[in-house]
Amino acid sequence: MTLAETMLKQLENPALSRDERAQLQCQIAGDFEHRGQYKAARDALGELWQGIGERPALEGLSELTAAEVLLRVGSLSGYLGSVEQIEGAQEKAKDLISESITRFQALGDTTKVVVARSELGFCYRRVGAYDDARVVYQEALRELTDNREKELRAKILLRLVIVESLSGCYNDALRILTDETRFFEESPNEFLKGKFHNELACTLMVLGEAKHRPDYIDRAIIEYTAASVHFEGAGHTSYLARAENNLGLLLHNAGRYDEAHEHLNGARHLFVTLNDRGSVAQVDETRARVLLAQGKLRAAESAIREAVRVLSKGGEQGLLAEALTTQGYILSKRGNFIESLNTLRRAADLAEQAGAVEDAGRALLSLIEEHGGRITEDELLETYERANNSLRETQDVKTIKRLRACAIRITSDRRAYLSQRRVRSLADFWANFNLNERVRTYEARYVRRALIDGQGSVTRAARLLGLHSHATLAAMLDEGGRHKDLAYLRTPPEPRKQSIINRHGRRGRRRTKARTINILCVEDYQAVAEAVKDNLEELGWTVELCADGMEAMRKIESKARYHLLILDNQLPGKDGVELARRARQLPHRQRTPIIMLSASDIERDALRAGVNAFLRKPQDIKRLSAMVMRLLAKNTT
Repeated sequence: MTLAETMLKQLENPALSRDERAQLQCQIAGDFEHRGQYKAARDALGELWQGIGERPALEGLSELTAAEVLLRVGSLSGYLGSVEQIEGAQEKAKDLISESITRFQALGDTTKVVVARSELGFCYRRVGAYDDARVVYQEALRELTDNREKELRAKILLRLVIVESLSGCYNDALRILTDETRFFEESPNEFLKGKFHNELACTLMVLGEAKHRPDYIDRAIIEYTAASVHFEGAGHTSYLARAENNLGLLLHNAGRYDEAHEHLNGARHLFVTLNDRGSVAQVDETRARVLLAQGKLRAAESAIREAVRVLSKGGEQGLLAEALTTQGYILSKRGNFIESLNTLRRAADLAEQAGAVEDAGRALLSLIEEHGGRITEDELLETYERANNSLRETQDVKTIKRLRACAIRITSDRRAYLSQRRVRSLADFWANFNLNERVRTYEARYVRRALIDGQGSVTRAARLLGLHSHATLAAMLDEGGRHKDLAYLRTPPEPRKQSIINRHGRRGRRRTKARTINILCVEDYQAVAEAVKDNLEELGWTVELCADGMEAMRKIESKARYHLLILDNQLPGKDGVELARRARQLPHRQRTPIIMLSASDIERDALRAGVNAFLRKPQDIKRLSAMVMRLLAKNTT
């Protein structure tokens, strides 16, 4: 029988005062937390738990007990908020823990202050504020003067190691681990031993790749295996799953893809049993990297989209930024350049907002590497400057090499451009001169700039160029047009071949008023939704966007007039197949054309549910306008 189970028996004592009962509940919750049983810890708090981030009722409790309750509720809110991806949970957790620190300080309980600071640092780490987390941990170590609290000190040191690694300071992380090796080896605590071996493996993995040390990689595999054994011995399923995920990533880096998938499958299964959606998303992000390395781009894109979808719902911006960077890279390899560029921009902005400067720098490097030739020179230079500032303190050799490679590329391109502008003799200048070619080259520069600044929209680009009609620019970009080589920069709609608006064509007869075509597009990925909206509204149709499956269900069941529905499948709340099936059950939606636009392999299920056409993202987006036109025309005949 565990300590927590023994104390649970004591809660049945009716003679306990409210204060004594609350103290006992906190002790039980703390023991469950230590063993990774967070939901059991939540249940142990009983009436003290009001919900994630919610302040508990403290009336009638002593100052010490109130501080303990705030700490336990704050710590659990941080963890469960991360698991369930609840936005704002980390901020609320920080407020609760900070209040507990203030109360412990007033009581002069230094050890409890240090414990609370350790939990506060964890909250900062979850949102990617690594500098703040480092300061909190270092302050906690300075305040820990009781030499008997060895395990507490070890716990804080391990958390500091993780922050150093996430910040790219791997040599500092290795130094801390090396200095503390003997203590961890002698510790009877299986959980702490597991964490030590896990962090040592992470550090060796990165340094092994950066310094081309295969012996480090071999040792890292051994350390991860040792970590799994200790976590299993401690009964800590969550950390066992993390060790398996890390081992999968390491095996991927070593090119051992089948083994990597085997360990990732184990990690994902464990996280699913814990209902830890955030960690499942992190495993999916790792799997996307493995699939990318194997050249399985379609599967990689599917995996990373699901990871981003889940992480977008929580408040862990650092993890989301990292996943978006991976997604941006995969999208580029798939040829979806506009979405890739916007995704990498978003990744960098989110990481900077969260204080995860290393993650921001790596996202910016990916942007330069993948799209240096597709952005303006001003944006290119600004992007490099931001990356350089973000990575100024990095110790990651691999990242430093990437930064230098980007600098060399920019310098070389600039030098080549300047060399073309050197003064030449009149004979050289006019040799093989062709005015039409020069004018076309000059025009291409501005067409390219307008498409970039217009984010791929031909309508916006034409407006920037001062053209009266977007059709003029579209003709330049079409096959056979004089700027067809720039067509990859646009998000292309198919040209409208006929009007689907009812008209009376007889001479002298008054024409009826053109009707408005209303289209409902249900898509939770903003970049795709906006691209669809831009393409269809260029053709004169009205497009209403919706990003949530439950909200879409309400709209479909309402009496709102929609002439056509465009549905993604993977949506929060309800999936697209459910929405299509429900629409066909409604008398006023039975004849409404439905297009399923999805990256999922569910074409058969979608057609059975009643959709009229199935298009695959992202390659079939260019066919969407023509498909909408065909279905609307068919529906009006």
